[in-house]
Amino acid sequence: MTTSAIGPSKTPNQEMANAMKVVVEGLAGESDRGTVVLAAAWLDDSLTSILSAYMKPDTKKDDLLSPGGAIGDFGTKIRLADRLRLAHPSLLKSLDIIRRLRNDFAHIASDLSFETESVKARVNNLFTENEDLINTMGRSMVSGGLIAGVENEDVTIHKMLSHVSTKRLFGYLCGLLNSALALVKFYLKPAEQQFDRERLTV
Repeated sequence: MTTSAIGPSKTPNQEMANAMKVVVEGLAGESDRGTVVLAAAWLDDSLTSILSAYMKPDTKKDDLLSPGGAIGDFGTKIRLADRLRLAHPSLLKSLDIIRRLRNDFAHIASDLSFETESVKARVNNLFTENEDLINTMGRSMVSGGLIAGVENEDVTIHKMLSHVSTKRLFGYLCGLLNSALALVKFYLKPAEQQFDRERLTV
């Protein structure tokens, strides 16, 4: 299975829709652990794609951004994207919360779930960081008849969670974050060379 969620450029809306669809559909039926680990993998892959597009093409095939590479760690790529100002700080903060969740599920031997208190705390931080985004999504779901018994003006994260499981809302949000990365990639301009080789003197 490939984790790439950003395909060839079409239109911004098509790229965003595709990026969300791949994640949401890919997470359907997954366990709590699978949902977190796979979502993080898709987001890591999309961020890697952005960094690769921004940087000078790799002619030596040194796998700089690959796992085990010099900057292949998800956290390192998040910090690098922040230092290069490639994405909004809130988006990168969200990616870091998901990275930490991924680490918890991948490395802690005990059984974790979205009901585990430490997981709940991280997920609540993620939801709070994206409250406006989640509420906007909730209003769209209410308007589309996917959530009954809630008025558009009354949509909150708490009310969303009373109709949609934490795992499902997490998956939707990861899809939206992936669509935001797709938009960054769509409009990205590669870094410009800072010197003229022909004028260089030794």
